[in-house]
Amino acid sequence: MKESSLKVYTNRTLCGGLSYENEQYVFNYKDDTSSLVSLTMPVRNSSWNSKKLHPIFEMNMPEGALKEAIKNHFAKIQNMDDINFLRLIGPYMLGRVKFNEIVDEKDILKLDDILNSSKTNLFEELMQKFAIRSGVSGVQPKLLLTAQNKTTMAFEHYIVKSWESSYPNLALNEYFCMRAVKNAGLETPEFYISEDLSMFIMKRFDVKEDNTYLAFEDMCVLTARATDEKYNGSYEELTRVIKDVINPQERKKSLKIFLTALIMNHLLRNGDGHLKNYGILYDKDYEDTRLAPIYDVITTTIYIKNDIPALKLGDGKLWWKDKTYRSFAKNSCGLSNTQYKEVLKTCIDAISKTKQEIDRYKCRDDKVKSFLNDLKDCWHDLI
Repeated sequence: MKESSLKVYTNRTLCGGLSYENEQYVFNYKDDTSSLVSLTMPVRNSSWNSKKLHPIFEMNMPEGALKEAIKNHFAKIQNMDDINFLRLIGPYMLGRVKFNEIVDEKDILKLDDILNSSKTNLFEELMQKFAIRSGVSGVQPKLLLTAQNKTTMAFEHYIVKSWESSYPNLALNEYFCMRAVKNAGLETPEFYISEDLSMFIMKRFDVKEDNTYLAFEDMCVLTARATDEKYNGSYEELTRVIKDVINPQERKKSLKIFLTALIMNHLLRNGDGHLKNYGILYDKDYEDTRLAPIYDVITTTIYIKNDIPALKLGDGKLWWKDKTYRSFAKNSCGLSNTQYKEVLKTCIDAISKTKQEIDRYKCRDDKVKSFLNDLKDCWHDLI
């Protein structure tokens, strides 16, 4: 394979090759493969060509500071274009699609050691050790680790997040926002917060019991957008995607889940519910597609007072009124007015229950108490 080319694997099976030639990214399936890399790229004999890196291959590339740190570290050795970036981190990237070679996890941590560590710089230590292996998308500093669960003695995969000084208590913010989402009856990954409140730990939802992977595709991929276009589009567009790709048995349920998640983002004042924070899961193809669990929910207005929603709904990006949601529920989600009212009540009750959980939360740190009170003040009880 040429130096400008990469082998592409799905669940450890070679399925094709990606190359950059004539100012285009070119992906070709192997002649004998039946494993598709994306619902948007069915198996075929002709090439899949794109002027930009195909969204499914870009989906799990790190963003922001971590990506720049990796680029700067290796820039002296080789040109860090997209192909070479994938060559470097591709074997370790999150999910079933990997590049160039298959590697086994060698460093195993214990989940309890992460949660209960007394080290003040544990995340920095983990970053030094595992950064290159962390093919995890997003701007927030995060790592992809394999840890041993002391309760089950199983080796499981976790995403560990920390925060920068400009976003204090972000792990605590995400923890209680995810508690609210869970209280609304929405499926979430397992999640934890470290004892010192410095790290948010989330169990991956795409790893099967046999350590192979479910396919996961976010809405950037499914709307044929690059990562830097994650704030483009509308929530109406996402309902159209759900109708197109979710199997018929799950479709109506998925639209109700999506509406619930959208209203929870509104009440929690999460202005970061962009295209990469919604996705679908499947095992092989369209036959078993379903909405992925809800993840990456935080209250953004506690840091950015006048923040607005990430995507458009109706006339624009704003914290919408009841009338807009009622119309969206009917026209885009196919729900009755009674069903809409049920969703709204579920969400409002979830906010109330989570506020009570915060009130019962034991903490001696006055700054943390003050932050949690501010967090509750950001949340809304009504549309």
